[in-house]
Amino acid sequence: MSDSTNEFSQTNFAAQLSKLILNDLNNTSNRSSLTIKYTKEQIMKFLDNPEQSEKQLRDLSDYLFKVSSNYKRLVQYFSGMLRFDYVVEPYNLDVSKVSKDAFQKQYLENIHLLEKMNLPHEFTKILRHAFKEDVFYGYEYMEKESYFIQKLDPNYCKISSIEDGVFNYAFDFSFFKNVREVKNYPEEFQIKYTLYKKDASKYRWQELDSDNTICFKVNEELNFPLPPFTQVFEAIYDIDENKRMRRIKTKMDNYMILTQRIPLNEKDGEANKFLIDLDTAIAFHNKASESLPEEVGLITSPMEIDAIKLERKNNDYDNVAEAERNYYNAAGVSQLLFNGASATSSSLSKSIVTDEQIVFMCLQQFERWVNRKLKQIGKGKYKFRVRFLETTRLNVDGVRDSLLKAAQYGMPVKSALASTMGLTPSSLVSMAYLENELLGLPDKLIPLSSAHTLSGKDGAGAPTKSDDEISESGEKTRETDGNIRE
Repeated sequence: MSDSTNEFSQTNFAAQLSKLILNDLNNTSNRSSLTIKYTKEQIMKFLDNPEQSEKQLRDLSDYLFKVSSNYKRLVQYFSGMLRFDYVVEPYNLDVSKVSKDAFQKQYLENIHLLEKMNLPHEFTKILRHAFKEDVFYGYEYMEKESYFIQKLDPNYCKISSIEDGVFNYAFDFSFFKNVREVKNYPEEFQIKYTLYKKDASKYRWQELDSDNTICFKVNEELNFPLPPFTQVFEAIYDIDENKRMRRIKTKMDNYMILTQRIPLNEKDGEANKFLIDLDTAIAFHNKASESLPEEVGLITSPMEIDAIKLERKNNDYDNVAEAERNYYNAAGVSQLLFNGASATSSSLSKSIVTDEQIVFMCLQQFERWVNRKLKQIGKGKYKFRVRFLETTRLNVDGVRDSLLKAAQYGMPVKSALASTMGLTPSSLVSMAYLENELLGLPDKLIPLSSAHTLSGKDGAGAPTKSDDEISESGEKTRETDGNIRE
């Protein structure tokens, strides 16, 4: 056999196999979706100097919200937790000098205004942006029967002052490229844009009227914007990278290599003496390769035919699971909230309490802003304020039970109790009038029997405890029906 044939068998097909495997892996395991725009080195650089990387971190947070399901669920979990149940209560009230008609009229004006503002919806939208970007800059639009808050570009806003415990902000009027653009904004923008055009250096940044603005910041303790979950950015990258590596390993698990033997003249005892030439070997190799699926590679060589399967051990360590555990540890929340890992609901409920403290601090900011607005637009001799209840979608049942018990002892909590049932102060007044005065439902509807009116075996036994009131052993007993006797 010629030297060219030896070169064919020893070099060309080795190179072809290497190329086959590399091409296959590159085609079936795409680059990490997160590293298309940002590298891990860039992320670490942003985090090393967050005050100077304000815009980059904000953009990165918005980008991760779009491409990372883990990050999106984390933001949605915190931003959607609050119910924004509230009551409207008078303060500094001299009950000996109250004019009932004037008091009632002023109270109704306040609750109807708050009803029009639709606080739960507007504030939930604000939180969704704030937990991504830290600071939300908004401008109010209020008509006779409508209200909404427009989000302004955070790249053209900055916190400028604090009024009555609430943030105010300035707007960069270089945002507008021409007069035509500014006409789509309220009159205040048009007036201040005229000043900017007269002296751009002096009037580029102008504070907007606090009567029409809202500025909310999650990290109140910082004097610069910083997305609340920057500590998980690196962990998100690790999850994505490990998923990419797992796809490669899975591909290799299912990969097979076939070796095709070139016949040799073994009788003469001469080395490397093939019975077919190079062109014939190539022709048979190509035809065989065309008939194989892409998961199977082919080698043509003088060795015995065999099948090689690239498998890992069954107990191979799952790096993706570990990366996800590290992610939730960095976020400071329980991983059980987002997957079905084994644990008791009582331990999970205790973990949620810590998360609720974060959103309750946000709730105080909203409360101060609403009460500042009531002061700004308030008329009349009586003063009213909003008090948000510390209710979330996770603890509302417990809060409602506490209010029911307080009501049984004559505490003035009926408005708060109604709020936990989804009734705003305005809807409570309207529905009470409709059902009691107009429809007379209390006289027409018979109350349902309760457990306290039952006797015998139907009412026997102690009341069932809630999940967060029992121990882990008690929960296991409940799940297995351990107390049931046949």
